[in-house]
Amino acid sequence: MVGGVTAHVLLRPLATRASNDVRIGLYHLAWRIQVLMVYLGSGLLLVTGVLLWFGRFKLLTGWLLLGFLLYVAAAGLDGAFLSPNLRRTRASLKTGTPDAPEPAAATIQVITWFLLAVVVFLMTARPF
Repeated sequence: MVGGVTAHVLLRPLATRASNDVRIGLYHLAWRIQVLMVYLGSGLLLVTGVLLWFGRFKLLTGWLLLGFLLYVAAAGLDGAFLSPNLRRTRASLKTGTPDAPEPAAATIQVITWFLLAVVVFLMTARPF
């Protein structure tokens, strides 16, 4: 999931500066990354996180609870805002009327990436 969101953070500036044909290809690549890495990674992260939670650690372990809540926030941002925005932008490019992505999308993408980076830190360092 982190790799997919990182790829999106890197692809967005390239797509805004590219020509229309290249932009279509970049958004097509971004959609494939969304489906194969972000959706699949999000599902795997959820399953393994729940197994960790119920298997080895107590339910109210601080780092695990915070990591799970941050994961839910990142997945919620992706599902509620980033994925529909990517879908709309990609559809508008197919019709020939390029619609600019929402300006807040880049900021929300970086926030989502940061949340996932904190989750990775919490899961590896187990600070509390």
